[in-house]
Amino acid sequence: MIGGKKAVLYTAAVLIAIALGALLVVVRWRDDPVPPPPVASIACAPELIAATGECLGPVPDSARLDATLRPAADKIIQANQDMIAKGGRYVRIVLLTPLGVPANANKRSAISIAQVRFSLEGAYTALLRANSTREFFDPDAPGVELLLVEQGSRQEYVAALRDAILKLSSKEHPVVAVVGLGSSFSGTEEMTRALADAGIPSIGAVTSATSLSAANARTFHSVSPSNVDYALALEHLLATQKKALPVKHALIVADQNDDPYPRTLTEAFQTRLKSYLISAPQVFSGSTVDTPVTANVFVPIVTNICSAVQDQRAPLDTVFFAGRVADFGAFAEALANRVCRQRPLTVMVGATGFQAAQDRVKLLDEAQVTVIYASSADAPDWSHGVPGTPEGYPAFRKWFLSAGFEEASLSDGYAVSYHDAIAVAVSATRLAALGNPVPTAADVQAQFANLALANTVKAGAGTLDFGSRAAGDGRAKGKAVVFRQIGATGMRLPAGVPPYLTD
Repeated sequence: MIGGKKAVLYTAAVLIAIALGALLVVVRWRDDPVPPPPVASIACAPELIAATGECLGPVPDSARLDATLRPAADKIIQANQDMIAKGGRYVRIVLLTPLGVPANANKRSAISIAQVRFSLEGAYTALLRANSTREFFDPDAPGVELLLVEQGSRQEYVAALRDAILKLSSKEHPVVAVVGLGSSFSGTEEMTRALADAGIPSIGAVTSATSLSAANARTFHSVSPSNVDYALALEHLLATQKKALPVKHALIVADQNDDPYPRTLTEAFQTRLKSYLISAPQVFSGSTVDTPVTANVFVPIVTNICSAVQDQRAPLDTVFFAGRVADFGAFAEALANRVCRQRPLTVMVGATGFQAAQDRVKLLDEAQVTVIYASSADAPDWSHGVPGTPEGYPAFRKWFLSAGFEEASLSDGYAVSYHDAIAVAVSATRLAALGNPVPTAADVQAQFANLALANTVKAGAGTLDFGSRAAGDGRAKGKAVVFRQIGATGMRLPAGVPPYLTD
């Protein structure tokens, strides 16, 4: 009997211990942060599910974003809530851009996850300044709510995505502009035309394809130089630096895909730099989001380059590269294996974010190849206040760093470009609000031509004047185009070359 009681007591003790252990596990789990639901568990309308598995459309919270993006996205969402909590009038601006990576690991994004993060950080900086300072005109005008909308890594045009954007507008809080727009792809062009049909201004941040133009979509604007601007900048550089950069004979290496960026950059090179060209463009099929390019693709081109280099009558010295930076690594590898490596070669290009090619510098030096590129930003030098630093850059940098972001995020121009796109949209909105308590998209569109003279926008990457180009290509006069170099061999870009300003 006593042994039976001991057995019962022992069993009870074990059960109590198990229960307490379970309770501790539950308490500990509840003390830990609740993990966000996986992407697949978040409801998404079937018509908004992209081929990559991404859910397109409005992003109400950061749960489905990559972990590296959540801090900046949460700052934007919280800033919106703080502004709304104050009461009063406000309008909506949509930030339409790729906001992550494809759910399908075999697909690639047009914009790296780091560039997405930099874009969000720049956007938040602009939102903070818009709702708390007089730097983009009168803050007593309607507040700004910045709504995040996933464009998708392929940036394909989807009518349901356009509809989702239009549904974000209401009479009390109209959508007055769509900013960002990712990179220059065919889907981007279609979206700008659809927004123009709806009367909504769109402002590109890094979209340089010349075909992205107000001539094709009447409400389109951009804070980026166009590919013609980049070609003009290189033409100006070669004309003013003939001694240091004695380019005489060049050819174009061009991506032949139906891609607006390389297609219009090729056209711009052929028009503005034709006096240097010795032959028709050498073409390759560049990467797609499904298929990356390899060095073998460039073998026929490199063979022709070596043939042209050895031509005693007109020896080739320069290549104008009309392709995306994602393809440049494979091109560099092919150049490193060319039989004429003993002959230095210069490669010139125009793009935002081309400094990503810097990770190939060792290979380029070994191959005796140097890269000189025209870019829309130069944060490393501007942060040191070099001559030609845009008037508005120090204020942008101060606000960016005070928001808790790192200097390294300024390296490739995405942060300042997205900041400037929002700064321009806010400036046009504030001008429109002078005669309208809550301006509409049509009111805001009408003010872009007035962003001139006394109303120029002191943006981070230039003092932007839309007056003369608002009805032309929709881009800004006064945008700084800087020149940078990668590699230690061949022609040398002189120190202190002043930036070219778009006209």
